[in-house]
Amino acid sequence: MAEMLFYERPVPLSNQKHADWRLKLSEKRFEFAKSINSVVLAGIEFVEASKDYPIVFAEAGEQLVPVALLGLRDTGNIYVDAEGNWLEDHYVPAFVRRYPFVLGEGPGPEPMVCIDEAYSGFGTEAGDLLFEDGAAQPVLTQAMKFLGEFQRQFERTKGFVSVLQSEALLTQVSATIQDEAEHKTHLQGLLVVDEKKLLALSDEQALKLFRSGELSWIYAHLMSISNLKRLTGRAQQR
Repeated sequence: MAEMLFYERPVPLSNQKHADWRLKLSEKRFEFAKSINSVVLAGIEFVEASKDYPIVFAEAGEQLVPVALLGLRDTGNIYVDAEGNWLEDHYVPAFVRRYPFVLGEGPGPEPMVCIDEAYSGFGTEAGDLLFEDGAAQPVLTQAMKFLGEFQRQFERTKGFVSVLQSEALLTQVSATIQDEAEHKTHLQGLLVVDEKKLLALSDEQALKLFRSGELSWIYAHLMSISNLKRLTGRAQQR
């Protein structure tokens, strides 16, 4: 599942099992994300993410989701350096920032908070307590609030993608990008919004996208495609 990407040992968080657990963020904060070359985005992130990454649509299991391209097939994440730091002044997607917490499926209709027990920042000696006398402490309540907001925004994003599909606005593209050193990179199987089809929408549907704020998401996505050449050049330097 895309939701569990880079989670090695996800388990439900328990105020009994993890009663004395603490969280200390590793100095190599984003080392866990160094091998990925794309990451899921919520629509509300498009404007900020479009300044740094190409945003495209791709299949994740049975879902079609928006993703930020962080590298090419064989490069891994070119925005994480050897020390496990995200390159300065580049936007870090919320999908990455929520780690080592994540929402997972529970026994009932509501999702449950899970953690990656394999994360090196968890322990009982140093860091901020997750619980005290069974009650969630600030580091955990903040994480839970972040997870809840991400979940709400991603549900909204799924609705947005459904509109793009129902209006047949997405088209598959293949691209060959050549950098300054004349290295060529071939990209296939990616989906982007067809601007001609977008402009052909009915006034009613266009107004809905405008009123919802999602029209700005579409144009942020379209503008982000120009980052492909920069991504390829950075990958070749790597």
